[in-house]
Amino acid sequence: MRFLDRVLPAPLPAGKRLPLWALGALAAVLTWLLMVRRPSAPPVWDSLFAEDGKIFLSQAINQSFLDTLATSYFGYLHTAPRFITFAATWFPLDDAPVFMSLLTTAIVSLACLYVFEASAAWIASPLLRGVLALAVAFAPVTARELSGTTQNLHWYLVYAAFWAVICPWRSRAWLAVSTLVVGAAVLSDPLCGVFLPIALAFAIRARERRAFVLPGVIVLGVAVQLLLRDEGTTFFGNSSHAPIPRIFAERVTSSLLVGDRYLEDVFGGATGSPFAWASLALVALAVGVGLWRLRGRRVWLLAGGATLSVTFFLIAVLGRGTRSLFPSHPWLLASTRYIYLPVLFLLTGLIAAVDRSSPGGRRLPVREIAVGVLVVATMVASYRAPHRTEGEPRWKPALAQARVACAARRPFGLITLYGTGPKLTAVVPVDPPKGWYVPVKCAMLD
Repeated sequence: MRFLDRVLPAPLPAGKRLPLWALGALAAVLTWLLMVRRPSAPPVWDSLFAEDGKIFLSQAINQSFLDTLATSYFGYLHTAPRFITFAATWFPLDDAPVFMSLLTTAIVSLACLYVFEASAAWIASPLLRGVLALAVAFAPVTARELSGTTQNLHWYLVYAAFWAVICPWRSRAWLAVSTLVVGAAVLSDPLCGVFLPIALAFAIRARERRAFVLPGVIVLGVAVQLLLRDEGTTFFGNSSHAPIPRIFAERVTSSLLVGDRYLEDVFGGATGSPFAWASLALVALAVGVGLWRLRGRRVWLLAGGATLSVTFFLIAVLGRGTRSLFPSHPWLLASTRYIYLPVLFLLTGLIAAVDRSSPGGRRLPVREIAVGVLVVATMVASYRAPHRTEGEPRWKPALAQARVACAARRPFGLITLYGTGPKLTAVVPVDPPKGWYVPVKCAMLD
């Protein structure tokens, strides 16, 4: 107990929280900004991301809900996406992308607000908390393939779960919300197990039963993930561990400083660029200076953020292989989903490092404003960056072609058919070059 009291920092006193009407208004604005973010066709409300269509919606309309819940994909359950696609089946099939994207972006918006509120226990500056909350949804690393995609929702939930396990508030209402966040995260991604030692440490120090609820949820969630796991994770290939530091410099620290959209420009179209190595050196220097000069909650968050950033990065590159990140052309932004948590946790540590030493203060917070402006500038510059779905088929026109094909009992336009009689099925493409599609029985299109 005494050891934990010495190691773990004391949280800030609870301050005023935003009223419910303000939270609702902010959630609506953030949801709208996410829905209209993609700069080119197809829009998020009339298209389906690869796995959103072929895996989640396809299984939702062709299997029972309980079967889909127990079906793993890429080695783990995706409970939150399963619930979202199940809800989408309550509406006409033509409108499935609308409801899937709307529910997904709404949940991401709520995750932003949760981070804003929960981080008040550790970050004194409301400005920096706001910047961090915006980064949850709008950090440049989200633009390429995370934004608006149901399949990638679990990355946002994992980050929000971190704040849940370190937030010391234990009122019934707050604990219920935090339990929902952690439960949704761990049942969608077992990587939440990384937070178990942190959650246990805070629970033991708190010396109250309620504090063990969240560690218990993590243990239970990981156990369910392992119990229902019916396939292994996919290893994409890795020829050498040598490029790992370079990949971290090119995809994590460089993204943090300028955003993904301009990586090819700052790299000069070559790997191992001076800019990438300089970004790594600059961030490492900032972390080192912060660890030397800071104390208490700020140094703890800085050290923890940097450690978790490297941890999640290594889990990705060692578990999936460096080939998935396409290290020979990092500006192509392959598999940016694996870069999200390293970027967010590194940003968390750096924001904590420039936070004020105590709440309040009358002086103009020049340091906080400067860092906030720089971070927001990268988000604004990459807000309308191209999404991976650019140029893919729109959903409603594809379904219209499927109805024609089913009526004529022959292929039409982009649609092919297989099966006969009541099992006649239309193959509706959502990403033709890569073979992603949604099989829809013709009987559903009558």
